[in-house]
Amino acid sequence: MRPAAALVACIVLGGGPALAVGPRPPGARGGVDTPLGAGARAPRMAAWAASLAPIEVASVYARTSSAPFLLYTPDGAVDDAARAAFERVASGDAEPHSLALRVEQLLVKAAYHFKRTRVVLLSAWRANAGRHGTGEAVDFKVDGVRAATLAAYLRGLPRAGVGVYTHPRTQFVHLDVRGESYHWIDASPPGVHWREWQLRDPRARQRDAAWSPEQDLPRGD
Repeated sequence: MRPAAALVACIVLGGGPALAVGPRPPGARGGVDTPLGAGARAPRMAAWAASLAPIEVASVYARTSSAPFLLYTPDGAVDDAARAAFERVASGDAEPHSLALRVEQLLVKAAYHFKRTRVVLLSAWRANAGRHGTGEAVDFKVDGVRAATLAAYLRGLPRAGVGVYTHPRTQFVHLDVRGESYHWIDASPPGVHWREWQLRDPRARQRDAAWSPEQDLPRGD
């Protein structure tokens, strides 16, 4: 892994989920079709959106710093320009790629749950890498929160893939968005792929069936 650096953006995310990620037409934002997208307004959500504090997001693969960004307007609408800035942070020094809005939502929801203001991204979009390759996955840490504790919280969210990497030299969480939840643990050291072990949850199917977009918002966390 290359040395960490301080590519930083301050973000506030929320809104409804992206159910699919596809190719982005020239000049268009990809991966997000949601009632809370740009141009939409949700007055009933204004109170929670206006009260959210900025979150610092850093990429371990960056060399330069960026200015703070707010990805959510006070009335609850997603700002596409600010979202694109977040995705530039997530890409490190590589070419930016579109990410699913819902994976960004859940990442930030977790930070608010633990009342933390800094998230470190290890990986987001990667070519030919499963859900990373479709922009539906991130590998990350939340400052001051153990990887096992973070993963335990995320496993309680519906329609999510959650993997926890527990080797002393890894200690991060994989998060992706999917129709049916799947959870696992992996103790592999860096650069080595051991067998991952599925963590079964008898309540996951019930949570997935009861999912609604409002559950992805950081209200009450």
